[in-house]
Amino acid sequence: RGGYWRADYRRILEEIEKQRPSRLIDIGCGSGGFLCAVQKRFPEIQLNALDLSEEMVRETAARLGPAAAATAGDAEHMPLESGQYDAVTCNMSIHHYPHPQNAVNEMYRILAPGGTLLLNDMDCAAPIRALANRVFPRLPGGDVKMYTRREITEMIQNAGFERWYYRKISPFSFLCIARKA
Repeated sequence: RGGYWRADYRRILEEIEKQRPSRLIDIGCGSGGFLCAVQKRFPEIQLNALDLSEEMVRETAARLGPAAAATAGDAEHMPLESGQYDAVTCNMSIHHYPHPQNAVNEMYRILAPGGTLLLNDMDCAAPIRALANRVFPRLPGGDVKMYTRREITEMIQNAGFERWYYRKISPFSFLCIARKA
């Protein structure tokens, strides 16, 4: 239900406070812990969720109630209309995607002009990242790769975002904020 990453949620909620989107979707929503925090703080935002796991989608839908929509789908090929969200969040899930550039391209596609992507994931020292990337394929959790700052910002740029910034928000995580022109 968020665990350690709940500390990151606080930083992302601060960004949502600045943006005040009317429609937000969380990609790779898991059990919906982050969206519950958004719903509690910003009940006026229309919330949506997407996850590959139908079980996670059911759990998210049950936690959020009828005011939110939860969809089962692949982040790399989203079954969603283009340009419909003011904000897209992706918390601790990009490291699960075999083709992350496809997922970031899709996040760009579903954002409305002027919309914001809030991408949060793991970031740590190079030796630890190298070890994690050797171990990830052997773990049952579906982890694929922990990406470097350069890899993340290249994905953002390649997707078409014109403005972005990347910052560490804890010893083990980053937040990249990108805006669609």
